[in-house]
Amino acid sequence: MSSNLMSSNDQKEERTLEEVQRILEFAKLKISDIKPFTQCINFSEELDNEKLKLLEVDKKTLETLEAGKSLVIRGEKNNNAILCTDDKTFELKEAEMSNSLLVIPDCVFGSDISAEGCPKLSDLKVVSSLQTYYEMRPVRPKLEKLKLLLEKNQYSGQECEEDSEHQGPKFTTENLLDIVQASEKELSEGLKVMDALQIEGYWRLLEFDFLTQVLSHILQLAEEEDWLFAGVPVKSCCDVLGELYLRSVVEHVLRIYSEDTENSASDDELLKLSEDKICRFFAKLTIKNTGKFNLAEFIQVWKQCVPEGMTPNLRQLEGMALVNKNSKPEVISYFPVEELPQDIGQRFNILFQTQEKWTLTEITPYLKDLEGEKQNIGSMLLKFARASTQNGQKVFSSRHPIT
Repeated sequence: MSSNLMSSNDQKEERTLEEVQRILEFAKLKISDIKPFTQCINFSEELDNEKLKLLEVDKKTLETLEAGKSLVIRGEKNNNAILCTDDKTFELKEAEMSNSLLVIPDCVFGSDISAEGCPKLSDLKVVSSLQTYYEMRPVRPKLEKLKLLLEKNQYSGQECEEDSEHQGPKFTTENLLDIVQASEKELSEGLKVMDALQIEGYWRLLEFDFLTQVLSHILQLAEEEDWLFAGVPVKSCCDVLGELYLRSVVEHVLRIYSEDTENSASDDELLKLSEDKICRFFAKLTIKNTGKFNLAEFIQVWKQCVPEGMTPNLRQLEGMALVNKNSKPEVISYFPVEELPQDIGQRFNILFQTQEKWTLTEITPYLKDLEGEKQNIGSMLLKFARASTQNGQKVFSSRHPIT
């Protein structure tokens, strides 16, 4: 195969085989040295460099496209461009190429050209000349927006749905996928972590006081029916409390505070209430609006709140509260991980502003949600923290002065 490139200023009528022969002779080549198919390439009079963009994809993304699936750019106009597959999120970054890339439709490559047959000519046009392309860089899904959207209209019971003070925007899965920069799988996982549920087709968060009411009724019923430790029958519980709340809400709250189970839902399904989750809930109820609390007094109040037979312990508060052992007396403060930023640098800044030095046990619950395929707690600490020894124990502090 031979290709001749001419600029648009030098364009003329289509080449002939005689001209190709003369060029080959000038290059000291014989017609037998090439395949019998010549492509004559000219620049189009109007190059379209705006509509066509190049995207470099990894092997897995290429396989996704070849399987007929789509890539979607999500977000609002003022957001950076984020590209999503079914299960991954990527940031798009423009990169420059050292050489221009010419885009030539219908260009045929050597492996597709027969070595036999009569000599032929084909005239092709360069339709675009590109100097940049887009790279895909894996990033965490932008789920902060999801939390902000759902907090605008939390569910407080059917009686509040017509109340103007409780009316606000509602979002279906499709609405959220249009706005939140995350893959469909990551969005689904984020909704699960936030304990969101669908009510009449819209994703909602349960308002905390309302959640407290529902859980209190579930626990009261469980104690009356001796279900607290034996297991709560889902249908029976919903039958009783369905007179007060939506059945879907009762079942949702019951599942939130039960042990994880792989059993599929059925009429006689038993859910075992989780002692750790329920104790953690009552700790949040006790400390959420207090700020700081004398640790000894807090533990005393906490023990009085939990159902009889359940035993609270400080391990249940990981990622929700901090104990200051240096103060006299010791105090505990509300510090939930879900209210911290998803940006790793910002997360570390707030952690070290809150507490100057952290043990690995203390800081781990505040970093676990940031772990990914190529990022673990160790690598994050190596990059953003400085290790030292205090009283024979390894602690982590900021690499830079905190302002």
